[in-house]
Amino acid sequence: MGQHYNKQCIVFLLLLLYFCTGLCVVTAAEDATVSIHMLQGEQQTRFNSPILITGIWHYVNITTDQNYDDLSFWLYKGIVLPSGVKNDTNYYEWSYKKNAAIVWSDTSGYEIKYIQPGLCQRTNTQYTFCIGLKDFMPNIVDYYENWTMEVTHDGTTIHSERLVVEKPKTGVSLSKPSSIIFHVDPFTIMDAPGDNFFKIGNIGNVPLYVDFDNGTYSDVEITEMNKKFLPDEIITHYVTVHSRSWPPGFKTINIQLTGSYPQAYFVDTNATVTLYTSFIIDVPSLVIYVGHSNYKIEEIQGTGITFQYVEKLNMYEGEIRDITAYVSGNGAVAAQISADEKNISVLKLSDNSIETSSPLSFTSTNTSERIIKVTIKALSEGTIGILTYQITSNGVTKTYMTRITIGPPESSDEEDSGGPLSIMQIIVVGIVLLVVIYMIVSYLRNRKR
Repeated sequence: MGQHYNKQCIVFLLLLLYFCTGLCVVTAAEDATVSIHMLQGEQQTRFNSPILITGIWHYVNITTDQNYDDLSFWLYKGIVLPSGVKNDTNYYEWSYKKNAAIVWSDTSGYEIKYIQPGLCQRTNTQYTFCIGLKDFMPNIVDYYENWTMEVTHDGTTIHSERLVVEKPKTGVSLSKPSSIIFHVDPFTIMDAPGDNFFKIGNIGNVPLYVDFDNGTYSDVEITEMNKKFLPDEIITHYVTVHSRSWPPGFKTINIQLTGSYPQAYFVDTNATVTLYTSFIIDVPSLVIYVGHSNYKIEEIQGTGITFQYVEKLNMYEGEIRDITAYVSGNGAVAAQISADEKNISVLKLSDNSIETSSPLSFTSTNTSERIIKVTIKALSEGTIGILTYQITSNGVTKTYMTRITIGPPESSDEEDSGGPLSIMQIIVVGIVLLVVIYMIVSYLRNRKR
């Protein structure tokens, strides 16, 4: 009985000792909290552990539960202190000593290569170290190592935490169409949105800056430019063109954006990543159509003349319609306009609102549009009429055609509302009349009785 009781006491004491030991460890682990970020607050995690990138300056913020006049923290490879040679590939140590000649110092023997004392500071119980590690890792994609961080005071560990140390990684993803199209009215100041967008992503682990030169491309506006792209961030960009009363024709703008990585972030200016500190990002070509909506735009090569016309339209037999074409650009122009006169017929031709006849001769300018209006009549249902424009300038002649598909005649209002009754309508009316007559006769007979 006594022996059994003694055994229970021993087990109880061991459990109590184990619990107290665990409680002490937990309490010690909660004596400080730590956060790690780059110079402008950028934080990253991997496997739910904070990331520290070699070759990049970081702020390590240590917040304690009481004021300490001296504090140290270590970074070392693995989960235990290196037992062999310690160097800048496996071990670092820094300290804060309030009353020392050098308050913030490197105590691992690397002098000030991996600490910036001027950026270190203490605010109440928060101790901020600005430190970095050498960019020592091999050039292997996504290479990383598991390290440990320990915070100590008077030789006692008050915080211990695993972290992931990565090699600096750079890279840009670009998702884009081959071109972005804009439609602008001639001689009009307007904002024209593009028909598509593009995306830029930072696939590295270092902040990326993307810059757009607004002065060079004053007619173009791109959203989300001249800003910092965080690691793994993908941003969608939309483009707007600010037209400046342009004459008809085509414009193509090729824009190059500048990507860069912030030099101030690098511990060693000879780090691998600095080979890519500035580079060009090609975005889609901006193709601007300056012309009337639904019109074909033709720039007649070698003449400086632009011709706009309708390629296809539909009419019904007997319909009369005005069809307009536009000429612009500097130079003398001759225009021969004709219809096939079998399926369509020209009723009237006007040049800048003045009635005339074909051929036309005029001097075109680049500050306005010459308006050619043709009044035609559709003749034959189920056919295709052809309206032909023959444009000549500077010895160059080009022929363009408007194809008109002719449908059946449009029903008139008289046929819709006042035409003769059909046989079925007459039968229905007759039946209704017979029923009414029968009801009247029946009523009269009953009344006489």
